[in-house]
Amino acid sequence: MAEECKTLEKEAKELEKEDLTTAVKMYKEAADCYNKNDSPKDGNSCLTKAAKLLRDSAKSNEDPVAALKIYKKASEIYEQIGKQSESEKAMKEAHKKFIESAKNLRAEAKKMEDPDSAEEKLAKASEYASQGEDEELSKACWTDSADQFRKKAAGIEDPREALEVYKHAVQNYEKGENGELESKILLEAAEKFYRKAIDIEKTKKDIVLAIDNYIQAGMLYKVTDNGEKTDTLNTKIKELCDLIGLPLEYITKYLESINIKAISLVRKEAAKKTNQTPTQQQNEQTKHTTAKTPTKKGEQKQQKNTTKNKTKEEKQ
Repeated sequence: MAEECKTLEKEAKELEKEDLTTAVKMYKEAADCYNKNDSPKDGNSCLTKAAKLLRDSAKSNEDPVAALKIYKKASEIYEQIGKQSESEKAMKEAHKKFIESAKNLRAEAKKMEDPDSAEEKLAKASEYASQGEDEELSKACWTDSADQFRKKAAGIEDPREALEVYKHAVQNYEKGENGELESKILLEAAEKFYRKAIDIEKTKKDIVLAIDNYIQAGMLYKVTDNGEKTDTLNTKIKELCDLIGLPLEYITKYLESINIKAISLVRKEAAKKTNQTPTQQQNEQTKHTTAKTPTKKGEQKQQKNTTKNKTKEEKQ
């Protein structure tokens, strides 16, 4: 019986380079054979060889996702034979592979000129970094993407078109936990509207379009808490309305009729509610309902007071 175990082990060794999967399988069979013959030391030796084969295979695999599956198998074998430290090392190697892949993807994306194409790579890089347990790198990838969209927006002449790209940058900054940059980006967008309004006003033609751009700039300044600038623009808008003899309400309706609509912005609070899970939304709703709904004790007290008041009225 012991000879059978040695034969299995020998065959496994011969297959190592040709057929790794079969070699691992045979090492496991040899280990079972040794264990049945009260030779756990030899059995553990075969399992160690199987784990090493898997680990070496994972190291040479360029795909971190595929490599992780192999590393997990090796890790399970190490745990089975009580080699916890080797199990942990194998998983650290798996994480390192994810981080290396994330860094490579990030470097490739930085060289790309198209932010949309780069975003795909950076999203994958961010995911890989998370799987490699490097959250800082994961967030940095989204920040890189946001920077690229911000740069693209800065080069767009049309303020409305630029704003859409700026909004995309804001979303990615938030994914990278750099939401504090939102105000700076919206200020950049506001300046675009403001400069365009000035340019149009200088021509003394299409004053309505100048008013439109001042309005949009004012909205952006308002959401970034730039009260002074907002007040200045409101005064400017009023002056221009008086100049052409038309009320602001009429001008905004006219702009809508020619498909020039006011810009829309989703603020952080609204976005936060949108991203809430159904459970979170339910909890929040329950909280508000609880605040408005009186307790049974309160109802009883209220009923008592109503009865007292009625008795007083009857006596009178």
